[in-house]
Amino acid sequence: MILFYAKNLSGSQALLEEDEYQHCIKVLRHKSGDTIELTDGAGTRAQGTITDIKKREALISLGQKTHTEASAGQIHLYVAPPKNRTRWEWLLEKSVELGVDTITALSTARTERSRINEDRTHKIIRSAAMQSLRPYHPRYKGQITLPKLTSEATQSDKYIAHYAPAHPQLYDLRPSHQQVQILVGPEGDFSPEELQLCQNVGYLPVNISDYRLRTETAAITTITILKTIRF
Repeated sequence: MILFYAKNLSGSQALLEEDEYQHCIKVLRHKSGDTIELTDGAGTRAQGTITDIKKREALISLGQKTHTEASAGQIHLYVAPPKNRTRWEWLLEKSVELGVDTITALSTARTERSRINEDRTHKIIRSAAMQSLRPYHPRYKGQITLPKLTSEATQSDKYIAHYAPAHPQLYDLRPSHQQVQILVGPEGDFSPEELQLCQNVGYLPVNISDYRLRTETAAITTITILKTIRF
C-alpha cells in the first residue's frame, strides 16, 4: 500500500504538493480519476480521487476517512548527532520505524555535529513514517543544549544512557509516567560534569548494553527497549 501525505484532510478536498505531487503524478503516473490513499500524519487517513492535475499540485476529492487516537505513551529521544551525515539520517529513519515520538538534537561538550539540515531531517522522518504506515508522524524539535534541557520541568521518566556496572539495566525498569525522555550522548560520551548535571535534576543513568555502542546504535537500542517494556 502506498500512502501520500497531505497537510490538511479536514475538508472535502486536499492538495498533493511538492515531493508528494512528484511521486504520485510524475513517478507513479497517476491520472485524474485514480483513487489513492492519503494521511495527514496526525491520525487521519482518507481515500481520495484525483480530480485535477496542475503544474505543481494535484487536487484530491476526499471520500471515506478514518481516525486513529494517539497513544498515551510517548518516547522523547534527545541525541547528540553523529558527525557523519549518513549515520545521522540512518538514526532518524530507524528511530521512526521503531516507534519514537519526538527527536531532538542534543548539543553537548563533545558533540561533533553542530549544524543540522532541518528540511532534510523533516523529510526523512516523514518518509520513514509513511513507509512504516504510522498514523502519527514523529516530530523533529530542533537542537537544544544540555543546560537548557535540564532547566525545563517535565512530568516524565528521565533516563540518560551511560554505562557503569552499578547502573540499572533499562530493560529492568518500568516507567511510571506516560512520557519518557532518554538522553544519548556523543561518541566521546557525556562529560563527568554533564552527567552530574543530569543526575542533579532527576535523570537516572542506565545501562542499555554490555558493550560500547555507537551513538546511532545506542539510540535505536533505547527505543527498542522502551517499546518492549512499556509502550
